[in-house]
Amino acid sequence: MKPQRAERGFTLVEIMIVVAIIALLAAIAIPNVLRGRTTANESAVIGNLRALVSSVEMYRSVYQSYPTIWQTDMYTNANPPFGPPSFNVAGLNGDVIQGYEYTYTRGSDTEYDINSNPLTLGRTGTRTFWASEDGVVRHCSGENTTAAPVPAAVSIDQAPVNCS
Repeated sequence: MKPQRAERGFTLVEIMIVVAIIALLAAIAIPNVLRGRTTANESAVIGNLRALVSSVEMYRSVYQSYPTIWQTDMYTNANPPFGPPSFNVAGLNGDVIQGYEYTYTRGSDTEYDINSNPLTLGRTGTRTFWASEDGVVRHCSGENTTAAPVPAAVSIDQAPVNCS
């Protein structure tokens, strides 16, 4: 009689344990990756708002008032050119850049608001940001559904309050 050879390979239990470990690691890692994306979007919004505030102030220094609307050709026809080129394509109202929608509203010659709402709350961002003529970038948790800023909102250096 021939001696029996030991079978090589993995048992079903061993494979199920490995699959369970991989699923557990994925369940931990995926939310962190998505949170990193949200944080990157929000950081980009803050930088964009600062650049937009600077460009609007440059416009005001030349024309002594803020632009009435965000013109698509405000930079290409103005002398000197103003603003970041990423906002030149379709104008600022309704632009979606890195998961945030931007709107520009002029109140008077001396007032304006630039709002940025997350396109999908919780996925592209968890906070609403805006800036006005004072140059301070403010934020609140959630989505600001009105055109006007939330009065209780705080600067980005402070913890956010609820938008409602």
